[in-house]
Parts: sequence; structure tokens; C-alpha cells
Amino acid sequence: MPDIYRDNIITVANVGAVPGGDAFLIITDKKTALVDSGFSFCAEEMIQNINSLLEGRSLDYVLLTHSHYDHASGSVYCRSHFKDVKIVASKYASMVFSKPSAIAVMREMNDSAALHYGYPDWEDKLDELEADITVCEGDVIDLEDISLQVIDAPGHTRCSIAFYIPQEKMLIASETSGCIAGEHLVAPCFLVGYEMSIEHIKRLMNMDIEKLLLPHRGVVDGEVCRDFPADALRSSELLKDIIIGDYRMGKTQDEITEHYKSVFFTPEIQRLQPPKAFYLNASYIVPMVIKEVLNKSEPGKIGE
Repeated sequence: MPDIYRDNIITVANVGAVPGGDAFLIITDKKTALVDSGFSFCAEEMIQNINSLLEGRSLDYVLLTHSHYDHASGSVYCRSHFKDVKIVASKYASMVFSKPSAIAVMREMNDSAALHYGYPDWEDKLDELEADITVCEGDVIDLEDISLQVIDAPGHTRCSIAFYIPQEKMLIASETSGCIAGEHLVAPCFLVGYEMSIEHIKRLMNMDIEKLLLPHRGVVDGEVCRDFPADALRSSELLKDIIIGDYRMGKTQDEITEHYKSVFFTPEIQRLQPPKAFYLNASYIVPMVIKEVLNKSEPGKIGE
């Protein structure tokens, strides 16, 4: 049974089939939307979970926060079951979907995750992946009972977006803000930009948010919601300090990565992310932070 959050206006349920392949179904009286769509290899199970909650209703939208395989690659399977569904993504994500090299990476990562979770065979439809509607900052998705305002959120990827629901004071967060890794610890996810991620997190601190729909977690409110932006900022700065401090001590990238892993690859994150995916992400994060931070503080030191 999916984890379900309900209030007077909306129901939100995690209909993802396996940990790490989370997909959040939003149901109102008038419309329905799926936020992210999990993996390809278990998409049919996700769709069964969706149907069990919709009870004959259609799925109106799939809203993709970014183009990564664990968020976007299940969306194409929704087309086979919901003929009128519209897939929504940023313009940059739509461009990513058009690249055979990007689809090849999504296929490879699905294959790896499928073996990790014990799915030996799956139907590959990734060549059909595309967005029907592209959006950017300020655009609005109208679900009639609620509206979702698009917020550009680069940092995790260049194509990342978030959505704000003013009627609920709820932010559907981008992975740019990070994933909860423990009490007051947020695993940073800034793959393409440290400073732009920090700017996005600081923006959240100034928004009127009473509920957060967090990637790979679900809806949080109360103290966890209030503390999350500050925890995300502090955790991001902690990882930056680990990377830069170790680099200045002369440690290798592998040594820096193991230090990073010892702090942030907690049981909560291990449940969501196979080690191969962690190391792949770290291979981008560590050199990016070194280059970005040291170029700013010590111009000419990196890449002279």
C-alpha cells in the first residue's frame, strides 16, 4: 500500500515500485498529476499502484522535476495506459530526451538498477521518451482545484525545476535542495553547480512554505519542513568544506570521495541509491566543487 498524505484539497501518494524510484501521485477532485515517474524496469508496477488509487479516473499529467533516469524514465510507460496524459518537463529536459547519448545512459542505469533490485527482464521503451509540454520559471500548471507554479531550480541538473502550490503553501521540491539523509542532515545533490544550488536553497528560506513534497521522501510538514532549508544549506556547506579541505591536504579524488561517503551515504541514502549511483554522482560533484570554489577564491589556481 503506498504511503498516503491527505488533506481537504489534495491526496499525495508515493506510487513508486521500489525505493529510489519514487513517484508521487497528486489527486484532487478535478485533476490528477504524477510528480516524477521512477525507473523504466518497474514502471508497470508503478502504473498498477496508480490505477489502484485512481479507481477508473485518468491520469492528466506527469510532471518531471528533471531528466535523470530514476525520475523520468517511467513516464513513457504512462502513455500506454493513459491515452490523454501530458508529460511536462523543462525545455532543457526536453532537449536532453532528444539526445541518443542521454537515452543510452538512462538505459544503462536502468539495467544496473534492475539487477540491483532483482528485475532481470524489462520492456525498453526509452526511445519514445519525450515531453508534450515544456515549461520554465513563472509558468503555471492548472489542476483546477490547485495550481502549480514552475520554479527554475538548476544545480542538481541544468534542467531541474520545482513547483509551488499556493493553495497549500506546498513546495514540490527539486533534488537541487538535497535529500534527507538523517536528523538535520541533507545529502547534497549539486551535480552541475554548487553556487547555483546554494542560491536555490536560500530562495526556499524566503518562501511561504508550510509543507514540502521532497524527492525520495514524500510530504513533510511541521518541524521537519521548517528546518529543511537551513539543514540543506548547512549540509551543502559541510560537503563543500570536506571536499576543499581534503583537496588542500593533498588527498586524491578517491580519498575525498570516501570521506564524503562516510558522512553522507547514510542508511537512509543507501536505501534509495545503489553504491554505483553514489560513486557516479561523486565523480561529478567532487571535481566540480574544487573547480568552482577554488576558481572563485583563488583565481588561476585551477585550470591555469
